[in-house]
This record gives sequence, C-alpha cells and structure tokens, in this order.
Amino acid sequence: MARILQFNAHQQMRRPHRETLATELSPRRPQISDRDLWTRDYREIDNILYAILKIKEILDYHLYYDDVWPYLLLSFMEAVHNTKQGGSHDLPATGASLKDYVLSAITPANKRELSMVLLLADLIEKSPTYRGTSSSP
Repeated sequence: MARILQFNAHQQMRRPHRETLATELSPRRPQISDRDLWTRDYREIDNILYAILKIKEILDYHLYYDDVWPYLLLSFMEAVHNTKQGGSHDLPATGASLKDYVLSAITPANKRELSMVLLLADLIEKSPTYRGTSSSP
C-alpha cells in the first residue's frame, strides 16, 4: 500500500525553531561588517549611537526571548551619556554587567555576533578614556 509523505512538515522539523516562528515583524539576521565597525571613531556621538543600535539589533535577534538585556543596554546608554556630560563614572560597572550577561548567553551558533557585541561595548567604553590620555590633536 502506498503512503503519502508530507515533505513540507518534514522540512520544518529540520529547520531551527527560530526560522519556523519567523513572521514579517521578526527581527532579521544582523548585517555585520568588520570594516564598518573598525573604521568608526567611537568618541563621536553618531558612532556611539550606531554601535548601540547595532548591539540592540544583534541582541534582539539572538536573545529575543529574554527581557534582561534591554534594561542592561539602557543602563549602559545612560552611563555613556553621563560620562560624555562629565558626570558619574559608572560606565565600567554597567559595561561589565552587560558584557557578563552577553558572555553567559554565548553558544557556538551565535559566537561571532555576540563577540561583536562585546567588542562594540569595549570600544564605546574605552574611547572616552583614550581621548583624555591622547597627546595627538
């Protein structure tokens, strides 16, 4: 007796859970260019904003199920703003908590993108310090 197989259901079983639940409102895979990230000056506010939005894009794609990272990212943004204004210097603490959270979420599948988050957070965090110690104009 012949048996009818539904190939569509079989293919959905092999796809990752994230792809089977994708809709038009789902975040797209982040487009990351090493050249674009390394050529920016993270002392300028436009480039800091670009980096924070890129961090948000990456975390939104990989950690969509968690609600902790938006708070950590907002705290990091506030610390960056306060540091730029000459206020409190809690940037290392908030940067460390964001980076610790990202480190705990790294898997072999998302290692490249989440390491970019760590890199961007370091570049933002270290740039104001670099500006104060540089002897070049």
